[in-house]
Amino acid sequence: MKRSLLIVSVVAAVFVIVAFLVGGRALVLEGFNISINSATQSALMLFASFIVIGQIQVLLTKEMLDRWFKRSSGIKGIVVSAVAGGLFPGGPYIYFPFVASFAEKGLPFYVLIAFLLGKNTYDFARFPMEASLIAPNIAIIRNLITLPVPIIIGLLAKRYFGNKTIENVLGQAGETDATNDRSP
Repeated sequence: MKRSLLIVSVVAAVFVIVAFLVGGRALVLEGFNISINSATQSALMLFASFIVIGQIQVLLTKEMLDRWFKRSSGIKGIVVSAVAGGLFPGGPYIYFPFVASFAEKGLPFYVLIAFLLGKNTYDFARFPMEASLIAPNIAIIRNLITLPVPIIIGLLAKRYFGNKTIENVLGQAGETDATNDRSP
């Protein structure tokens, strides 16, 4: 059993006991009903997302991606990746497997960085909520201020890592750490 599962299980048991002490069996059952509804909604989203990821992996071959990135390398590829990240639906449990599937196809590191930063910075689905909860003008200002961030970071990643894939970058970092080991 993984340590994180054990910790979450202990926390869940503590909360069930506290709920029982505070409100009895009715409060515990209400909590379980909410949990089941949340799990069902998340499971359906995960299932649909993994179907999309599987179909994208089948439809977008490495050769097709290589051709596209030869035509769209540099800033154009970075901007497209950042905007695609901002438009990608769902949370991290949906887009990280998606990114991992593209990492396996050997996409350049800078493209993956631009996608991840675009998802976390832009997340266009969040804009209506921000506009309604805070104010539309503040939401627009926040989006305008953060607009260049994924593009700048993508350009920096391209500058420092070139067209290296994520495996090359992570492997290089591991090799660098090993060579800097000064233990006797």
